[in-house]
Amino acid sequence: MDEYGVVCLPVVDDRGCLVGVVSRHDLVKVFLRPDEDIADEIREELDHLAWVDTSHVEVAVKDGVVALDGRTGTRTDVSLINRRAARVNGVVDVRDELLWDEEDA
Repeated sequence: MDEYGVVCLPVVDDRGCLVGVVSRHDLVKVFLRPDEDIADEIREELDHLAWVDTSHVEVAVKDGVVALDGRTGTRTDVSLINRRAARVNGVVDVRDELLWDEEDA
């Protein structure tokens, strides 16, 4: 939207009838969350991965960019942790510096 100077987009139903308009502001406000709130939610998400040891995973967030550092059990765990972090509202990017003990891919 920014690249083409679009400030709003129509929202239509299955029949093509206009049901509303979404603005850049509407879309951006989802991402305007304090970094600490984003980090807290990511830690919560990781705590719910009962079968993955995330006790040695550090989460830092700066301007919506998540930095994951530390160590976990397997390469698959790293992939899962990255996906969980990326799906949190407000995350712009995930920088993965995680190491793993076992190659299982």
